[in-house]
Amino acid sequence: MNMSEPGCGVAPSSDARAPARGGSGVEVLRVTGEPEVAEVAVLRFRGDDRYCVETVDGLAPPQPRARKWIVNVSTQFGCPVGCPFCDAAQAYAGNPTAEELLCQVRWALARHPEHVGTCGKLKVHFARMGEPSFNDAVLEAIARLPEEIPTPGLWACVATVAPRGRDAWFARLREVKERSFRGRFQLQFSVQSTSPADRARLTPIAHWSLGEIAAYGARFHASGDRKVVLNFALACGVEFDPAVVASRFDPAHFAVKITPVNPTARGAEAGFRTVLRSERADAVAAARDALLARGFDVVLSVGESGEDRIGSNCGQAVRVARPAVRPAPIS
Repeated sequence: MNMSEPGCGVAPSSDARAPARGGSGVEVLRVTGEPEVAEVAVLRFRGDDRYCVETVDGLAPPQPRARKWIVNVSTQFGCPVGCPFCDAAQAYAGNPTAEELLCQVRWALARHPEHVGTCGKLKVHFARMGEPSFNDAVLEAIARLPEEIPTPGLWACVATVAPRGRDAWFARLREVKERSFRGRFQLQFSVQSTSPADRARLTPIAHWSLGEIAAYGARFHASGDRKVVLNFALACGVEFDPAVVASRFDPAHFAVKITPVNPTARGAEAGFRTVLRSERADAVAAARDALLARGFDVVLSVGESGEDRIGSNCGQAVRVARPAVRPAPIS
């Protein structure tokens, strides 16, 4: 489905297979998915296949859009991190501008204008393709969101692997949150494992230790805020020790989210299998109970089967839309 988006200058196309073109340099290459779960758009900027992103117009079933609406924004063209289970690790082509980030938001909002001002919780996730902290424009885009979407239901969310060398970015993120999103901001660290060796393999760039994440998160979380989320996408053979989590993190500031490793082409190539849909699922339940006993809020988020069926996991839509651009090899 292509439609007019005045904020981005995207015009509707008469051919559903053809890109919708607009004067501001953004094209809608394709939109796929299921409206009752999520629809993923591949947007091309600057008239060049290198500058493609995925943007998701999603729901949180069974909640209706009027109650909760989730817009996922890509923060980079491709991703330089290279996680071995993620299809976004394709040829990296740099960063979108703040305007290109907001254009993704406008694309989703223009599809359901009747809900923009009245949605109970409209969450803009900077959590699709790319590592948000590698793009300074993400901070500008977050700061501009309240003006773009003047509604009390607006939330902003950032998911990050906590790269080293970006301390100034994270300090500014806290400032933006304090200024514009107190009580309406969700910060998630993609931790993946409690083992340093496993974390190095799963997130193959220099990143903060668990202790550094704990120190920053405790500063970031203020009274009335959502707790900082520690996300573990658990794969078979990857260490997850609730005792390590409890020894490093304070449940007053942190919650734990356990998710599956979603099926992707790179994940299959590397032999990843998710724990949550395996014979070890009972062990995850035991770990959850151990964390609950230590005072942590714990969420087992398996997700909708439709998300796997429609190929809405990170990087999959761009991989299909531009097959000539090959993913990075798995080392």
